[in-house]
Amino acid sequence: MDMNNTRLKELLDKYLQGTATEAEISEVDHWYRSFENDPALTAQFSPEQRMALEQLLFLRISRQVEAAEPPVRVGYRSVRWAAAAAVALLIAAGAFYLVRQQTTKPDTTLATITEQTNKNAIKKISLPDGSLLWLNIDSKVRYAKQGRELWLDGEGYFEVAPQQGTPFLVHAGALNINVLGTSFNIDAYTPDAKVTVTVASGKVAVGNEQHQPATLTANQQAVYLPAENQLETNDITAADVSAWTQGQLIFKNARFRDIAQRLERRYDVRIRFASEPIANSVLTARFDANVPFKNVLGMLCDIYGFSYRQEPGKNEYLVFKKGQPAK
Repeated sequence: MDMNNTRLKELLDKYLQGTATEAEISEVDHWYRSFENDPALTAQFSPEQRMALEQLLFLRISRQVEAAEPPVRVGYRSVRWAAAAAVALLIAAGAFYLVRQQTTKPDTTLATITEQTNKNAIKKISLPDGSLLWLNIDSKVRYAKQGRELWLDGEGYFEVAPQQGTPFLVHAGALNINVLGTSFNIDAYTPDAKVTVTVASGKVAVGNEQHQPATLTANQQAVYLPAENQLETNDITAADVSAWTQGQLIFKNARFRDIAQRLERRYDVRIRFASEPIANSVLTARFDANVPFKNVLGMLCDIYGFSYRQEPGKNEYLVFKKGQPAK
């Protein structure tokens, strides 16, 4: 298919701005198919135009996925979708350049808006495309004024407005989350040792330069562990994960140390444990978010017969086993 460079770049820019028609997207797709084995394919494009081409390919793959039978269970090693070969081809062609070089860093050439929350408030944000974002406490998001690309540091729950021809792309930690229209939760606080993506409805693709995308559907979760470079998937009740948007804290079979991490953010405190067995105790509990911190900590300690003490003059608490000296 013949297409001059000026026309192609014009179509890619329209796609980035969210103004490309279905016919124009199809025009780019046909052009790419005719040259997809050319390793110099994207050398003429800007980084932003490379990103547009990558997103357009994802859109084509996603449509193929929608037409196929969904798998009973999604796992990293057993993902059944047509993206693997296409993504490998795209990497070889160089169209993943921007994703590989800027996994977590916003493109400074884009016009963006930055919003953040403190340790005492959750914020509901209406995004330019009509999507909604609930930004959890102590979180930050940066998003493009035009197009559908965001960078998240912290936790957010998204309700993505369907927009034919324009996927919704979120960068969180070392992961890229590509969406067509869905609701999902991302937990990607910088100090944490993992990034978690939980899908409430619809379908998303989660991956990075080391891992081919894994598809998630409702009540499925992907956990990325940077230290081990592992991407794991499992089934989960998504409503429990996003309960914070409704003013609730729900923990199911969670380690005390992981619960403490969330409590520290919500109540602006520090929690320490007298021993590793205490920190690794598995708990299930549900609280309203407005319950005072000491009440929450006390009820959690009662489950296993633990106790706690507050360090004098500090918002710091030590959890220890009753009857044993607290150090």
